[in-house]
Amino acid sequence: MAVSVIINSNAKQVQKKLDRFFNKFPGITRKGLAQASFQLQAIIKELTNKGLDVNRRRFAPYSEGYISKLQREGKSTQVDLKYSNDMMNSLTGKVQSNKKAIVFFNRGEMRERALFNQFLNSPRREFFGFSKRTEKIIQKQFVKFMEKEIRKFKIWVLEKI
Repeated sequence: MAVSVIINSNAKQVQKKLDRFFNKFPGITRKGLAQASFQLQAIIKELTNKGLDVNRRRFAPYSEGYISKLQREGKSTQVDLKYSNDMMNSLTGKVQSNKKAIVFFNRGEMRERALFNQFLNSPRREFFGFSKRTEKIIQKQFVKFMEKEIRKFKIWVLEKI
């Protein structure tokens, strides 16, 4: 009695897809980091516009002298760190490597203004940074993005029969 066994394999196709995936992986990671950087910028701007610090607490109020100056100039007296909005407009991000992205102020004068508000002024208004809550939001979005990009490669995993 003779038994004939035919085995069809798509190993070459799978290997090709894996090679393509690993060649593209650094690019996908950089794209995900760029998205995370943009998201952090958006969160910083949104919280600051609402008058909230990195821990989502209200900023300390402006001094009476500064409030009267703002009123004379017809500007909002809400504590949102927006006198001319130049500081928030100079907030930008950059992907430095396959593992790191940074958010920074691209103009020296705005860096000094941010430093003053963040550390040197009394009372301090800590707007530049992120809390654990913000970190989790950005991390969740990064993972979601990476999973979506990886699914595009259509790499199938064989399961036990």
